[in-house]
Amino acid sequence: MDPVRQWREQGYVVVRKVFDAERIARLLPIVEDVWRRSQVREPTAGVPSPPDAPVLFHCNHPEYFADDRSRLAEVLSAGSAERVLDVPRRLFGEEPLFRSFSLWFSPERVSTDGHWHRDTQFLFPQEAEERARFPGFIDSDFGGSSAQFQIALVASDDVEYVPGSHGRWDTPAENAIRRADGAKHWRSNAMPGAVRVALEAGDGVIFNPMGLHRGRYHVDKLRRTFMATLTKTSAPLQDHFVRQPWFLDPGYLDGVPPAQRAFYERFIVHFGDWWRAGSPLESKAG
Repeated sequence: MDPVRQWREQGYVVVRKVFDAERIARLLPIVEDVWRRSQVREPTAGVPSPPDAPVLFHCNHPEYFADDRSRLAEVLSAGSAERVLDVPRRLFGEEPLFRSFSLWFSPERVSTDGHWHRDTQFLFPQEAEERARFPGFIDSDFGGSSAQFQIALVASDDVEYVPGSHGRWDTPAENAIRRADGAKHWRSNAMPGAVRVALEAGDGVIFNPMGLHRGRYHVDKLRRTFMATLTKTSAPLQDHFVRQPWFLDPGYLDGVPPAQRAFYERFIVHFGDWWRAGSPLESKAG
């Protein structure tokens, strides 16, 4: 299926060979080092990351690279590579705007199947408000203005998605898993229509986070995934994920190829004044 059509109709697209073997070989030791350092101190929180936390947000924080800024340039260059931006550009119909980078890991001690969710439920914890506000997050063509692009650094089938769910509210069966009874069933393996996405190392899946999705985190299934979260440049979202004032640090973008710096410079233009002002967090488009 044409990627744009699949994005509009199903809410996700698989992109093969986003990263080549050479880039993966450079990234994997950086990822491992960042994770190890986060166990000592996660700089945005100022405390160690939990040892079995499946995700590390803001893996581009400069504290992780204080002794070797070339490793930061490698992460920033990977996240702005043309293979990363090309498909989102086509799906959005405009330039993608940076939002955040994350790393996803398999746990060391306790395995778990992730919980089914839509990202709207984190904005609106009360189901009635989420349902009332949900239509406002859907473009008229169900194209979506936000995307999560997960790129496997080792082979993985740990992302699950319900095709088409980004463009409609839950069916009764879906709601029984995601929200009903205090969400006590939200880790169920019986989600109707769910697709498990199989990725080889270097492959990626880009999906609309308003659709039903989850991850899987098993001790015996190695997971090392790099994720770029993007929005349309015309629809930036101001919240804690984009509060990254370290982008204002002198030399932060040193080593990033000039053609790729523009991607991050647009991010700075959109949010730099907000960071400088130290304004309170708001969850709003603007």
